[in-house]
Amino acid sequence: MKRPARRGERGQALAETGIVLVILVMLMLATIEFGRAWMISNMITHATRDGARIAATWPTRTGGAISSSDMTTIQNQVLNEMMNVMPTTGFTATVTQPTTSGIPMVQVEVKGTVSYLFRLLPSMTSFTVDRTVTFRDELR
Repeated sequence: MKRPARRGERGQALAETGIVLVILVMLMLATIEFGRAWMISNMITHATRDGARIAATWPTRTGGAISSSDMTTIQNQVLNEMMNVMPTTGFTATVTQPTTSGIPMVQVEVKGTVSYLFRLLPSMTSFTVDRTVTFRDELR
């Protein structure tokens, strides 16, 4: 048997539904944002790794070093691979050829800032991504 609602309980169910709905929507948006950030981070890591692998096996060299035009080509390759998923404005890719303990290496570094889809907190508008991959230079 259903009892009639008292005067003070009339809006209780509506208020509780509103609170629960807000919490569920915030959780859903946070989950989507986290998944997107994880995907972008992995995609940038893979693009950086692919660029380092290309640089480590780059065939045309003058005196063992990759020319600046070839480095630009490798940097563009990395940025184009990232562009398949997101706009790469504000991203930089650099290729260097350091030597570690007498071993020639190739290093590709990608830096940039990614905007959040949902600005759940006003102070959180973007996050930075900085990935560096180093491979042994196979042709030096």
